[in-house]
Amino acid sequence: MALVLLACGVAGGCADRSSRPSGADATPSIPGGPDPIVLRVSRDGGVLRATRYPDLDSTLWRSGSRVPALDRIIAFGAEDGYLAAVDTSGAPVRIDIRLGTVTASRTDDVAVASSADGGAIYVLTTSGEITRYTPSGGEWRFRPALPAHALYAQTDGSLIVAGAKGDRAIVWRVRPPGQQVTDSLSFDIGGNEATLRKSLGATAGAVGDRVFFGGNEEVIAVRTRDLAKALEVDIGDPVTAITATPSGDRLFVAIEDEALLRVVDRFEEGVKGKIKLPGVPRALRMDPLGRVLLARGGADSVYVISLGSDAVIGVVRSEWRGDLPLVLPDGAIATTRGDDVVFAHPTSLADMRTVAGGAGQFWYTLRWNGFRPRAAGLDQPVQFRTSAPRDSADFADSAAARDSAASPANRDTAIATAFTVSFAAVLDEKQARQLAARIRVDGESPRITTADRAGQTLYRVVLGPYPTRADAERVGKASGQSYWIFEGAP
Repeated sequence: MALVLLACGVAGGCADRSSRPSGADATPSIPGGPDPIVLRVSRDGGVLRATRYPDLDSTLWRSGSRVPALDRIIAFGAEDGYLAAVDTSGAPVRIDIRLGTVTASRTDDVAVASSADGGAIYVLTTSGEITRYTPSGGEWRFRPALPAHALYAQTDGSLIVAGAKGDRAIVWRVRPPGQQVTDSLSFDIGGNEATLRKSLGATAGAVGDRVFFGGNEEVIAVRTRDLAKALEVDIGDPVTAITATPSGDRLFVAIEDEALLRVVDRFEEGVKGKIKLPGVPRALRMDPLGRVLLARGGADSVYVISLGSDAVIGVVRSEWRGDLPLVLPDGAIATTRGDDVVFAHPTSLADMRTVAGGAGQFWYTLRWNGFRPRAAGLDQPVQFRTSAPRDSADFADSAAARDSAASPANRDTAIATAFTVSFAAVLDEKQARQLAARIRVDGESPRITTADRAGQTLYRVVLGPYPTRADAERVGKASGQSYWIFEGAP
């Protein structure tokens, strides 16, 4: 008996560990870096609220305008605080998290939407036209000579488009506001046009300097800087879904009618592994931090795959929506269960927490320091302007939304005297954006605000507001640019 007890002690216990991985009961931790933020809004539309995870009860911020019923988020830009989304009617939506304003356009029937920074939103309409919506208005429209099926917005302001004609895939670039194709690439990948169109939708999107997409039975990567083919892997079977790790080093490919994923290594340029699944995957969703991969199975089954071991951790039950299931900042998985949202442990998948009524909300997470306190003296919190929800169903008037948010009568808390640094006020948006791109102070770049003057749009390049004139002066001097200070918020 003593020897048995000694052996158990040395081994760390004699319990059956085969179904309980190491650390399965450990409290998940949140990686350092920008603040983990959870955004939630009613699935029927309403006021969007932000909380700092894991505290979901204390509201940090709320939108000054009502948000329409959202279907999915397509991009967030940390520098300008813009969140780009698509609502349940298919309309593009932009939320300015700094000001709390909401704008949407319902003039087009949208087939595909893309954004790189949350500000400029590109949509492919059902009529085949491409439209760009920007915070300053001035819609740009482009009708490509060839049918387009996928869009990839780029951080440099250009747009990469992919389409199919016959058995060929065509990829080209256009730089708004120009109407000319500046670069293009065409290649034969077999199959028929209908199959090719379908597989072009099985895209991993843009990661770093590459765009990944499926083409019939192939996985293809194109370099964004010169539109040269950087990767082409023959999978041998029709591709139905692709997702990439945050670094783009590995791609996970779902195959038609196969209960597995194939793992493509970008550097070795080939299939370097397979992950067996309990069933055929119908969609894939990557953890933003690259810890786990979620695969949609059948009958509300979600397969949880560890990217450290390339093996299935287990299965959770959840409806598959545009927002949920969702990997939270600490690795917990938010799933739906009836009317509630239940958090599953990242390794044991055991229930951790239940948010009553949470399934009636749209969920999104981001990492952002925009809600942190800032100085005067280093300790004065920023006052975000918010207003009471509006009852109007028209979200398209961005100026009205901005005026409503700025009105003192509509603020939850009045902003004390503030000072804004202005670098320019010009009539040309491109000139304003070029100037803003050259300025960076304390890790922040200026944003572009607009105003109407005698029927013309004036573009302002501004930083702030700051709580004291001294703070604003310091920022202006640090920019190395000509500037002036005015009292008030932009």
